[in-house]
Amino acid sequence: MPRITPQVQSIISNQVTTRDDLICLLSDLLHPLVEAQSEGGARVSLGHTGTHFDSVAAEMEGYARALWGLAPLMASDPDHPLLKDLGKKWREGLEAGTDPSREDEYWGDQTDMDQRFVEMAAIGISLAIAPDTFWNPLSPVAKKRVNTWLLRCNGRGFPTNNWRFFRVLVNLGLKSVDAEYDQKSIDDELEFMESFYGEHGFPSDCPQDPSNGAYDYYATSFAIPFYSLLYAAITSRSPKLADPERAEKYRQRAKENIPNVINLFAPGGAGIPFGRSMTYRFAISSFFAAVAYDGLELPQPYSWGVIKGIILRNIRWFTQKPQVFNRDGSLTIGWAYPSLFMSEDYNSPQSPYWALKSFFILALPESHPFWSSEEEPYPAELLEKPWTAVKPWMQVFTHSAGHTYLLNGGTNVAFPLRQKAEKYNKFAYSSSFGFSVPTGSLMFAQHAPDSVLALSDDGGLKWKVPYKVEHLGISDSGVLKARWFPWPEVEIITWLVPPSTTSTPYHTRVHHISVSSSFNRNLRLADSGFAIHSHFGPEGTERRIPVLDDPKEGIAGRSSNEKSAVAVSRRGVSGVINLLSAQGGKGSVEDVDGNTNLISPRTVLPTVLHEHKAGEREKWIGTRVWALPFSESEGLNTKGWLKEWNEDQRGYGSIQELKKDLGIA
Repeated sequence: MPRITPQVQSIISNQVTTRDDLICLLSDLLHPLVEAQSEGGARVSLGHTGTHFDSVAAEMEGYARALWGLAPLMASDPDHPLLKDLGKKWREGLEAGTDPSREDEYWGDQTDMDQRFVEMAAIGISLAIAPDTFWNPLSPVAKKRVNTWLLRCNGRGFPTNNWRFFRVLVNLGLKSVDAEYDQKSIDDELEFMESFYGEHGFPSDCPQDPSNGAYDYYATSFAIPFYSLLYAAITSRSPKLADPERAEKYRQRAKENIPNVINLFAPGGAGIPFGRSMTYRFAISSFFAAVAYDGLELPQPYSWGVIKGIILRNIRWFTQKPQVFNRDGSLTIGWAYPSLFMSEDYNSPQSPYWALKSFFILALPESHPFWSSEEEPYPAELLEKPWTAVKPWMQVFTHSAGHTYLLNGGTNVAFPLRQKAEKYNKFAYSSSFGFSVPTGSLMFAQHAPDSVLALSDDGGLKWKVPYKVEHLGISDSGVLKARWFPWPEVEIITWLVPPSTTSTPYHTRVHHISVSSSFNRNLRLADSGFAIHSHFGPEGTERRIPVLDDPKEGIAGRSSNEKSAVAVSRRGVSGVINLLSAQGGKGSVEDVDGNTNLISPRTVLPTVLHEHKAGEREKWIGTRVWALPFSESEGLNTKGWLKEWNEDQRGYGSIQELKKDLGIA
């Protein structure tokens, strides 16, 4: 096997169970930034890939994102021997980056929609929580320069999303150190962001209306809820900053949202990748870091041990994977391994360090109940239900059969993101099997359309998947219903039926395709399951799984027939069953491009292929989607799944019979 460098070995061998462990991890993660830092400390450059914004802003990003981990430690333990010198280095960087006379360090003047505003937020927070490190030692001249540069965020154009909180945090930081600030900007932005909330109290990452909503991790964890609790905590600890009414409102919202956010995580620590910015990795658990920092009164039955477990298990899930890191120990762009295919056009080599938001727990002293509590396992009551519906998000969560995933009714994000359909509108997203993104626009293999119904009208060259979805509701039995149009003349209504018990290893899909008389083209359709790791054997000596006539328990392989398709590898079982095989269709395990999936760089995709002839006005499809992750310890030795798989092959004689059995209309 390739040699793991000492830098990476130090990270992956860290058990991350104590505060000291987390400080050591922070030191290891920041070391590559120090090595890549400019002489004055204001800029960091880890690589050469580009973004839509300029390289100076990207280098400022490398400076500022380190503060999400460094500033909390400086707030609680500024003389810690591992990192006290970095506090001084980053203070010097703040001086240099805001000094126009230092051309090689200066961060530059701001324009509307400037990435610099994003990074200013970390500076504002640093002033608020660790002024003795980042503000008080500055000279009066340096303070004036920093103050002037930060104030330029006021009056500039910002997107109508979580960015609005950046202006709040910058002015709050300035206010906390008695510098010049703009209270009107704080109040106006906080009032504007109330439009992000519906009657249910859950935020979207934009103003809410029936056709628009972004219920991703910006809305559930690492942006709006995270900043809201930081605001509540900071304003509650100083009379001059006090804003008790808002603080109480933000805390109440956080309490109500805790169970929903916990459902985004598997008991072993993996999160469900969903939406944009997945390269921020363990930032997805940062909401809970803010819960701890605020000292939120936890709703029953949750405890500090539960919150601690969710954060630390999630951090470990990433940091104990060597493939997450470059050889110098710096974080890569990607999720479970390096990948630019899943990245955004705003992801620089420095961007992944937003992950350090979850390190905000370092602001808590060793004596805090968070650190003195024993790490507790995942809340059992969430595992005792076959599914949990969160209607505002149009999602249903399940941990059935040891598989944590969500069923998704679609999210209509207002702006045209890269791979928007793949990141927001698949039917399912999995903590074990992730999701896939295209590597190109030609052929099935490049599209890699997992967990979705894909359609082609040109013989399989290009494929359409849900892009804009109309929500039709969630029933009392947890069934999601949605309408979408791959072409204006083709209407599809999709039902997603969750597992019926806590041991059910599948969910079920039903599609009704209606074609207008003006559409006269043949269609190919592919209703696919979860993409799965396509190799077997010990890591480092893996080989591609073989083709088998029939699946066999304890043996890796891929097999398909008229009714089904299934792949078995050391990562688990993924399969699909055609429930209406009498009406056509056939199973197939399709090869897809490497590096399409966020979790496994080499995958295959079980799918049911259908044909729809020109002139036919409607078609029904019913698919059972199997997925059973194997544990690392048991692997292919997992028993019992094949019997149920074989029994499930019987299918249904008609769509009426299927709909009646599923209880859908």
